[in-house]
Amino acid sequence: MLVSYTFANQKDKKVIGETYPFISEEYTQGSDVLFFVFLSQGERIVPKAIGFTPIEKHNSKFYNWGFGDIVTNEETGEFEIDDETESNNGDVKTVFYTVVSTLSKFFEFHPEATVHIEGSNRQRTRIYKGFINRYWGQIEPYYDVRGYASGKIRDFEPGTEYEYLLISRKKT
Repeated sequence: MLVSYTFANQKDKKVIGETYPFISEEYTQGSDVLFFVFLSQGERIVPKAIGFTPIEKHNSKFYNWGFGDIVTNEETGEFEIDDETESNNGDVKTVFYTVVSTLSKFFEFHPEATVHIEGSNRQRTRIYKGFINRYWGQIEPYYDVRGYASGKIRDFEPGTEYEYLLISRKKT
């Protein structure tokens, strides 16, 4: 089953793509973590997790927006999120749209927060930046996007290389 995703709270809701339904969604107030689980259903079934966790970087509080495959730690037997594995499951767009769909839910919990996005390698950070470039017309009216480059945080500009990206909800 797929669900159409639109950017939240828009008058002219534009669908950006189909998403997978979540099999689990949990907010833990003590640790201030928002966590989602879904199943990638491409060539095989791959459990995936998305987490928003508080971090501090350059003396500022952000929420890291991480996701990856759910794997079992061979030593402890516990489940972990592996953000370096490339599943190559044939459904990258649906997975990506599913991850993006959690952003509006996060801002329901933390409307004034800033989300930190940094890939596990430069290639992944470029992919995330490419997504923002592609959907800039739908993102820009609702979210402020900035990037960290050359020791400074600056407004997002297509074509600029960033170490990491920051997204916050625009003030109304």
